[in-house]
Amino acid sequence: MSDEQPQNPRAPKAKAQKTGDWVLQAADTVLAFVGERRPIVCASGISPSGPIHLGNLREVMTTHLVAEELRRRGHEVIHHHSWDDFDRLRKVPANIDPSFVQHIGRPIAEIPDPFGEYDSWATRFITEFEQACARLGIQPRWVRQSKMYRAGAYVEGIRTALRRRFEIFDILARYQTEKLQDKPIEERRAEYWPFQVYCEVCNKDSTQVTAYDDATDTITYRCVEHGERSFVLGERCPGKLVWKVDWPMRWAYEGVVFEPGGEDHSTPGGSYTVGCDLAPTIYGVAAPCYVGYGFVGMAGRTKISSSAGTNATPEFALRFIEPALLRWLYIRRAVGTKFTIEFGSEIWRAYDEWDAFCDKARAQDADEVTQGILARSLATSAGPVAQVKRAVPFRLLWSSADMTDGRLDQILRIVAHHVEDPPDAATLEAEIQPRLACATGWVENCLPEDERLSVRADFDADAHAALDPQTAQGVALLAERLAAHWSLTGLTEQVYGVPKDLLGLPRDIKPTPELQVAQRAFFKALYTLILGKETGPRLPTLFLSLGLERTRRLLIGA
Repeated sequence: MSDEQPQNPRAPKAKAQKTGDWVLQAADTVLAFVGERRPIVCASGISPSGPIHLGNLREVMTTHLVAEELRRRGHEVIHHHSWDDFDRLRKVPANIDPSFVQHIGRPIAEIPDPFGEYDSWATRFITEFEQACARLGIQPRWVRQSKMYRAGAYVEGIRTALRRRFEIFDILARYQTEKLQDKPIEERRAEYWPFQVYCEVCNKDSTQVTAYDDATDTITYRCVEHGERSFVLGERCPGKLVWKVDWPMRWAYEGVVFEPGGEDHSTPGGSYTVGCDLAPTIYGVAAPCYVGYGFVGMAGRTKISSSAGTNATPEFALRFIEPALLRWLYIRRAVGTKFTIEFGSEIWRAYDEWDAFCDKARAQDADEVTQGILARSLATSAGPVAQVKRAVPFRLLWSSADMTDGRLDQILRIVAHHVEDPPDAATLEAEIQPRLACATGWVENCLPEDERLSVRADFDADAHAALDPQTAQGVALLAERLAAHWSLTGLTEQVYGVPKDLLGLPRDIKPTPELQVAQRAFFKALYTLILGKETGPRLPTLFLSLGLERTRRLLIGA
């Protein structure tokens, strides 16, 4: 850590623009700030206190994208990711044995995995997240703060904070509302220590530092359960700096020049705001460039919280969203914009928008911003990101999987009717992965039971008898024509054409209100005969999934 005061004690914030390419703009800001210093250290950090959610992914993704842009420009860059696994366990997430409450207050790196599969609570969530990041092309330098603190890496930074505790308190006090405090400022100042000890008997943070002897390097503390104890800081480090001091200390130790944070960090009194004052005053370095990112939600739920036991993790998302698409969902929006990832029945819209964006970005008249967003979505400096080679609509894949109970040969047969120049089944399967696996996984895990497709086992004579004469005539006419038009194009023409024939209209007529009413009534009748309800997947696709003979039997009983 530097003993010199920086020329610029407060780094500029990279603007979270609503338009343009925020990644390019953030990289420009970093280069203007960092000068000739290399390597350029970009940082991110997460506390693995529970399932690491899609909002946390934005922290890592933001740093990753800026680091990648700097690499693209030829600079030596380190993406340093801190696992804040020396943080205390604050509460037990949902779906965990309530007896785990005994571990509250202990460092999460030193709490057992409740399922006995990993060496610690923290390792369970770290492992899953790192594996998901690898699939997304994110490969930072992963650093566990429990190991750094226990190894004594930050001893000098801790000593500095202990020696200058009153200066630190005075800076923190600027952001506090005095009337909300329960003690006078003089008393709080005298009692303040920026270091939290984990008791060496119970390993909990139910402690209070009472003294630091600079001459002997001895910290004395009192534990609620085990009374007064002490240790020599240079010999071991059973504790950590409080968060608002820990962060600027590590900026100095690691030489960080860029790090994002959630919106709350940059509010008055937030961690970054306070750190901007502490970093130059206490540790002699400028605070890094910073962007605040917006929250990420999951459709149908409130804002994701990692301590709530939610399944909205990157690993969960990658079961249903192909990696390149998931990257794009984070890249396409300005970094400060909040957004929601859809896992419900509208998930297909994200795929349709992604496919349309890819076509737009590959067009000859595509602008540089659009091309850049696509390039970042599809590849990193480590290589390409998994993506579908043949962009078959996601809605077709999941409806086919639903209609066929996930039978691969039947899904491929249906898809072959929908693509140009279909190859053999094995080649087609390879071309539509990983989207096919995402679609089948979504049907199995996310599609509500009451929305699953249920095809009638036999012809429903009562439903057929309830049809009006004209509709019954139309159903018979369609059934008669199925064999001669058994293809996606042919069936589509007949499904829309039979109502025209019944009305005596030419096939090439433009839609009229009368025709549209007749077509809707006809479609409703077909769905009722086959599914027992008034809506369903596209009729031509449904027919192809059922096969010619079964379709005829369900329509007319023969």
